[in-house]
Amino acid sequence: MSAAAKILIVDDIDDNLYTLERRLNRDGYSDIVKASGGKEALTLVEANKFDLVLLDLMMPDVSGLEVLKKLKSDPEHRKIPVIMVTAADEVETTAECIAAGAEDYLTKPINSKLVKARVAACLKKKKFSDHEEVYLKKIEADKKRTFSFLKNVLPAKVADELNATGSLQPRRYQDVLVLVCDLVGFTSFCEKNSPEIVFKELQMIFEKFEDEIKENGLEKIKTVGDAIVATAGLESELENPVLAACKCALGLKKIAKENEFHWGLHVGIHSGPIVAGLVGKDSFQFDILGQTVNTAFNICDLTESNEIYLSSETWIQAREHLSVESKGLITLKSKIDIEVFNLLSLN
Repeated sequence: MSAAAKILIVDDIDDNLYTLERRLNRDGYSDIVKASGGKEALTLVEANKFDLVLLDLMMPDVSGLEVLKKLKSDPEHRKIPVIMVTAADEVETTAECIAAGAEDYLTKPINSKLVKARVAACLKKKKFSDHEEVYLKKIEADKKRTFSFLKNVLPAKVADELNATGSLQPRRYQDVLVLVCDLVGFTSFCEKNSPEIVFKELQMIFEKFEDEIKENGLEKIKTVGDAIVATAGLESELENPVLAACKCALGLKKIAKENEFHWGLHVGIHSGPIVAGLVGKDSFQFDILGQTVNTAFNICDLTESNEIYLSSETWIQAREHLSVESKGLITLKSKIDIEVFNLLSLN
């Protein structure tokens, strides 16, 4: 850093400024700025980026100690190393300067070898400090990017806990609504089109689906192929999770219908107890498990195209707000019979 370093020297006596400048020039430092008092020094610090300040202690307008305290109390300038220049008999004040944050000191008359050694040491320390600051800023930026990514792939409160503690404890929830939405005919669409077209279409429609899910207060949990899974009541507090989920399902149906390919949907909605947590080691995923989740998937599999089925246990929680038709009992893959209702509209 030596020759490229920018150094401010401060003294109210011109001869002292001239002498110190000459000695610094001989040591290879050419970018020297001079101030003839404390006020001027503070003004120059605001307008320049200095690597080192050599500061006379005794000055008539603002003392060197006052200037030092102002620099060290300012977050913008506190890392600039300061060498105090003092008289040999100013021991107590010099000690006060060291306590206030001065990196080193020189006594008058100035010794050339000490100037060279102490300036070089302070500049070396400043260089390490600058590198450390850049490194820490990079770490902080990486942490923010990681957290931003987590918030995009995990429910907000889950991301917050993972970011704050570095881990996530599995939890059991007694009553969570699970919504499963599956695109009709997407498998055959994949077989007939290029990978670029397939993923472009899936990305476009899922972005709209995720916006609809978020707008209605639900949490997107995951995608499974061309299906998307969301919950209500897992982390968010909704006045009526079933009503919110039904509004969301109707919104998803509208988005799919208005799409260029006019997609049909299967939607299954069920509510009950689940467990939730992180699964995986190097590549982890937040997931929900349990019979409630399986039932929602089973209901989704059994719907007709563009129908939204709710289990009777779920429907009853918002029945006064929903216009439905009974589909009677259906038999799930688990061989359990369950009564379901097809959602037509909201009342």
